Amino acid sequence: MKEKIITLIILILITLCGAGFVHSKISEKSDLKNYKIALSEYKKENYQASYKYFGKISLFSDIKPPAIFRRARSATLLGDYSAAKRNYKSLLFRFPNSQLYVVSEYNLASLLYEQNSRSAKKHFLHIIKYFPHTDYALASEYYVASIDMNKANKTRFYWKRKKLKNKALSHFIRYVKLSPDGRFAQQSIDNIENLGIVISPEDNLAIANSYFKREQYKQASNYYAKSPFKNSWAKYSLNELKNNNLEYAEKIINKGLENASAELEKEDVYNTIDEYISTKSDKITTINTLINKYPKSIYADYFTYLKAKYTTNETEQYKLFENIFTLYPNSTFSAEALYKVFYSNVNKKHYDEAIKLGQKHLASFQTSDTAPAVMFWMGKIYEYKNNSSLAKSYYRGVISKYPDSYYSYRAYCQLHKNKDIFISKKIKQKPIEFPCSDRHEQKMASKLIDVGDYDFVSELYKENQFVQSWIDYKEGNIVQSVITAQKEMEETYPKPKFDDAKWRLVYPLNFYNYVDKYRGEEDGLMILSIIREESHFNSNIESPVGAIGLMQLMPATANEIASIHNLDNNLYNPENNIRLGSLYYSKMKASLWDKDIYAVMAYNGGWYSVDNWLKKLNFIDIDDFVEKIPYPETQTYVKKVFKSYWMYSNIYK
Repeated sequence: MKEKIITLIILILITLCGAGFVHSKISEKSDLKNYKIALSEYKKENYQASYKYFGKISLFSDIKPPAIFRRARSATLLGDYSAAKRNYKSLLFRFPNSQLYVVSEYNLASLLYEQNSRSAKKHFLHIIKYFPHTDYALASEYYVASIDMNKANKTRFYWKRKKLKNKALSHFIRYVKLSPDGRFAQQSIDNIENLGIVISPEDNLAIANSYFKREQYKQASNYYAKSPFKNSWAKYSLNELKNNNLEYAEKIINKGLENASAELEKEDVYNTIDEYISTKSDKITTINTLINKYPKSIYADYFTYLKAKYTTNETEQYKLFENIFTLYPNSTFSAEALYKVFYSNVNKKHYDEAIKLGQKHLASFQTSDTAPAVMFWMGKIYEYKNNSSLAKSYYRGVISKYPDSYYSYRAYCQLHKNKDIFISKKIKQKPIEFPCSDRHEQKMASKLIDVGDYDFVSELYKENQFVQSWIDYKEGNIVQSVITAQKEMEETYPKPKFDDAKWRLVYPLNFYNYVDKYRGEEDGLMILSIIREESHFNSNIESPVGAIGLMQLMPATANEIASIHNLDNNLYNPENNIRLGSLYYSKMKASLWDKDIYAVMAYNGGWYSVDNWLKKLNFIDIDDFVEKIPYPETQTYVKKVFKSYWMYSNIYK
């Protein structure tokens, strides 16, 4: 009997659990449906309906917090501030650990501020204390300062007024320092001036930097003049150069260099010196003057680097580069200088000396921009010396350590003994997926993606630039999506594997349907790589010289091709542009021994230039030829296109 009762209880529990599970699934389906309806109404600015449907989301749903937030926003836009505040407070009380907590508290505080409620300051201060590294904390600094300033203007007591003004000043200045070009920067500065308080030299510098950042150079001058000179001279002089006060700027530079300290950001000094030299007709004489006048300056390495950059004497140039990595081994410019001398020895076939320099470079500057080139050329040296095993070791090293490099592509070609190998003519198309591996762990984000609420996905992953790129892609902002993802990938170490969804954001298959349709006998990924580097997939772009659209074709060139093939020459139409660009590329390639690398050069530098270089330049092989292209822009372009080609081939192979 006892066993029968236990069995019955177990069956009842199983039935209840099953019923609960079914109810949960039905409720979840209903929640998603209501959220979609609410979001649609919200986007149509039908806030009464959106308020109603957001309110239908069940309490224990993963999307309840964003539903409450959207409901509060709907109420605000309807002018029902009591309902808005009620919903914000509900979200803060029910979901204290929600990722939407800070934005909800900020919106609540802003509403209270607009209504002159005393409790607004409490919320702003809470945000500043507990969410200090957010944009909301920055804006809260401004609002707290404004509240204190308003109180100061109303009080009758001098001591209280002074105290409140000083508190307001500290918050205004903090905002200006942390957000010099922010939304409230100018208002903060105006309010500081209205406080009638004498501010410190450091505060003057913060205001000067804000004006400089916003390119208001005349206003910046007044504040730089009252700033601590040792901390401001670089930007102060650069500001005067921007103001075209060249003589005064030169005085500031000389005074600054006489007593230069390491307190300044070196990049600021480099920018100032660059701008200063650009104003001079005789740049070498100007640089020599700086070298002779300040031989022991902490910027002596940069002066030497600039002299090497501008000198036309090759022997002197490489001597200067040698001085940089010998005298200033920890300099920002040592890696590049050492590479220049290394490659000079390769070019002169001084292979033993080059090997020593290459080994030194790879030991000291493994993460530098020039490391992939050095490792690749070490492989080439051993290949020239008929040491196949060491050559292959270096080539594999390039591919392993620097997978997203032009030199990885060239190393792959060397390993396969075919310098023009097509890595893949057919590709496997893959979708642009959400770039976070924890999507299924983030239930709220997952469901918001399903209902298309990208605004809140953006809020949840505010600091994740790959997610921001993905959202731009989903909303059709393709150019910004690629730029954001590329910038973030450059800062990512170690690099993810090629099957990671993040790479597809950096190298998407935009317009590939047209590429595949009109590529003819060409590799579609090569055409796509040209599109990526020419326009970043902006079909409406026009260059300063008049090149138009995805493949940046000149109208005269396009008209000629369109006329021959009886085609539409509207270059702003993506399909037309790709069709004409592909035909033009094929023409370049056919006229240059059917070599992609020459065709890519010609696409940027012109057919006659490439033909001329091939006839006049003294080069060992194709890799040496690329390094000797006399147009820096074309050399960089070739490396970018083939890097893209290599990446596309690995991502979609």
